[in-house]
Amino acid sequence: MYENFYGFKEEPFRLSPDSRLCFEHSSYRKAKAYMQYALHRGEGFVMVTGRPGTGKTTLIGDLINSLSNSEVEFSRLTSTQLEADDLLRLVVLDFGIKGATDNKAMLLHKLGQYLQRLHQEGRRPLLIIDEAQDLSASALEELRLLTNLQQNNQPLLQIFLVGQEELRDLVHSNSMEQVFQRIV
Repeated sequence: MYENFYGFKEEPFRLSPDSRLCFEHSSYRKAKAYMQYALHRGEGFVMVTGRPGTGKTTLIGDLINSLSNSEVEFSRLTSTQLEADDLLRLVVLDFGIKGATDNKAMLLHKLGQYLQRLHQEGRRPLLIIDEAQDLSASALEELRLLTNLQQNNQPLLQIFLVGQEELRDLVHSNSMEQVFQRIV
C-alpha cells in the first residue's frame, strides 16, 4: 500500500536484508570503506561488530556486490554454531572444492592446493563469516590456523568476521590472544 504512495519500486522494509535498498549513512560508509581497504591490503583477519539490526549483513551483501568475480573468490558462511572440524568442512564445501572428505588432513591439503591455485591465477580468496559471535573457541582457533597458509609472507586466505558485540568480547578473552593479534 505505502509502496505505491511513495513510489517505491520494491518493498524497502523486508525482514531479510537487501543491500540494494540500503541508506548509506556516515557510519555505514566508513565501515564499507574500512572493509574495502582491508580487502585491498589482503591482511589476515578483519572484524566488524555491531548491535543487531545495525546493517552488518547488509554491509556484507553490498561489499560482495561490489567485488569483481575475476579478482576475488568469496565464501559467505552464516551457519556458525559448529565445531572446528565441521567449520573446516563447510569452508571447503562453500568454496566448491571437490573431493571433500571427513579426513581433516585431506581437507587442509585440498584447501591449501585451492588457495595456492587462486594465488597463481592472481585471485584472492575471501571467507566472510556472518554471525561470528556464535563461533566456538575451537572454530576460531581453526580459522586462525588457516591464516598460517601463506605465500611470500602474505596469507593465502583473508577472513572477515562479522558479528554482534559479543564477538569482540570473545576475541579479547585471554584464550583468544593469538586470534586477537591477527585482527587488523
